[in-house]
Amino acid sequence: MAEAEWNDFKVILALSRGGSIAGAARLLGVNNSTVSRRLAAVETALGASLILRGGGEFVFTPEGKSILAAATTMEASALVAASSIRAARDEIEGVVRISCVPSMLRVLMPFQALVAEKYPKLSVELDSAVRVVDLAKGDADISVRMTKPKELDVIPIFSFEWGGAVFASQVYLRAHGYPKNMGELKTHRLVRYVETMQHLPIYNWIEKHVDKDTPSIRVENAEMAFGMIMQGAGIGVISCFYGDVSAEIVRVFTEPVFSTIGCIVIHESMRGSARIRAVVDMLSAYLTERKSSLSGRPVDK
Repeated sequence: MAEAEWNDFKVILALSRGGSIAGAARLLGVNNSTVSRRLAAVETALGASLILRGGGEFVFTPEGKSILAAATTMEASALVAASSIRAARDEIEGVVRISCVPSMLRVLMPFQALVAEKYPKLSVELDSAVRVVDLAKGDADISVRMTKPKELDVIPIFSFEWGGAVFASQVYLRAHGYPKNMGELKTHRLVRYVETMQHLPIYNWIEKHVDKDTPSIRVENAEMAFGMIMQGAGIGVISCFYGDVSAEIVRVFTEPVFSTIGCIVIHESMRGSARIRAVVDMLSAYLTERKSSLSGRPVDK
């Protein structure tokens, strides 16, 4: 037996509001016979008479009144949902979740306050993860990645250069001296990343300078690497944005040893969202202002 569908419930609503077959037909923009046919079909599907016919007028049976109440509730729910969706797309308020790699977290933390200042009804949540989040499943609204998106439904919005350099603390260098060249890194204690981090080139770069007879230190993330370098535990590669803002550590070599192109990406379903557009525009400007510190190079290069 066929099940009643939403269009069937629309016929019931139209019959109630139109007061007759002809009135329902006018509301639905169809002819009288179409309304009669659709009414008969829904009565067959439900296995019950829904109206008592008498000339052009009719009254609802108890079963008809029950279906009418359900149709009214369904319509109200649909209208509320549609209104909510339109508001979410047109109004700049609510929550926007940004996913980023852990090394970007320190860069983005001040961004939250800037958004709150400009859009008091809008808040930004930051989620740092090494994994690539699934935007299609709603794991985040915006993602800041260090690799180009491979998904067909993920759109790159803005790109920026992200650089890494070799850093050591002043304390370490006073005790052990500067390496004269990259070849001499093998004679120094190095801060290395665990294997699960080494799929990203910035965390793998130091590996080609490791000497198996020289002790080294393994860390699980960029924050730990920064902390170990700060403490004078060894020499390591960290993002220029991290290292250059600390007076206690310095670049061992002047130029960045690693550079990649990061990007802001969104799912294509978010194109029309006003709150997402507002945050993406602000985030693009925010990263542009920090172009030199992110890349580790002077702006004019």
